Amino acid sequence: MKEKRAEKVLGLMETMGLDACLLKGMDNIFYLTGFRGSEGTLFVTKGDIILLTDFRYITYAQGVTKGIKIVELREKKNVLGDLCEQYAIRRIGFDSLHTPFYLYKKRRDLVPNVEFVPLDNEIEDIRKQKEPAEIDMIVRAIDVATKAFTEVFEQIRPGRTEKEIANELDYAMRRLGAEGPSFATIVASGARAALPHAEPTDKPLCEGETVIIDFGAQVDGYCSDETCTLSIGEVNGKLQDIFTIVNEAKELGMKTIRPGIPVKNVDTVVRGFIEEAGYGDFFRHGTGHGVGIAVHEAPSINSTGEGIFEEGMVITVEPGIYIPNLGGVRLEDMVLVGSGSAKVLTHIRKDILSVNT
Repeated sequence: MKEKRAEKVLGLMETMGLDACLLKGMDNIFYLTGFRGSEGTLFVTKGDIILLTDFRYITYAQGVTKGIKIVELREKKNVLGDLCEQYAIRRIGFDSLHTPFYLYKKRRDLVPNVEFVPLDNEIEDIRKQKEPAEIDMIVRAIDVATKAFTEVFEQIRPGRTEKEIANELDYAMRRLGAEGPSFATIVASGARAALPHAEPTDKPLCEGETVIIDFGAQVDGYCSDETCTLSIGEVNGKLQDIFTIVNEAKELGMKTIRPGIPVKNVDTVVRGFIEEAGYGDFFRHGTGHGVGIAVHEAPSINSTGEGIFEEGMVITVEPGIYIPNLGGVRLEDMVLVGSGSAKVLTHIRKDILSVNT
């Protein structure tokens, strides 16, 4: 599987006239090698793939990679210069989104005769279409998150705090097999539910409120991402109307997805539906995004989203409406782009979640 991925990078190098690629983004390194750590650089040449890391990760890297050369980084040694000379490198691409300027400058000083060519999203674009094994891992992450949420749902009631619910959900995901949450779990209740990325606080849940819970698990290096909005007992009529609008917008968006259509079309459909309902000014984020090794990957599903949907993409559809001083609703499902339509991968129903008080 990793060999096929390397072939795509080699094809990119051929197209761009590169002798090598130097990758610093850890998600890209994991995608090509299976290695993940706090220090690592991948040097991809037409002959070999070399992982550069420090002494802390040498044994680990040897255990999780296959067909990859491992080179230990040492102080006062120009490893990059030695490799460029060994492989006759004159033009090298680097993932500029993950390379700080100080590091770029340092590399340029180490090998002044080498031309550095910035890559934008080229490596990330290679990751957009998921292989069957990747889809299986994403599904496992979804299953773990679903089981954890189902357990914690029984504990959600007035008086429990946002932090308590978030901590219990994170613990349940780990206990059920996740490496951890795939991002910082969001639990936002009452007026705080109008904050799309609110951090959990000590605020207790109260009857008559909506509660947004945005969560995901990371399993075998792959992520899930899902949002439910719960009502604590009876909520006011405006929040009920908003809930219905957001749910219908989500369903409409998912029905729109199929291979070949422009990515931004889904945002146009979902956003247009919410605007016609009179809440366009209260839906201010994108409609969705890709999910895989990272919880936010290409494609970006928004008004400026580029490209078309392709079979094998795994994406989210997550409209929301947020009313200051009142509350908010966001509903999110993960979807696999199939050969003719979209398949919903997440299991939790979004239209009937209510906590009895």
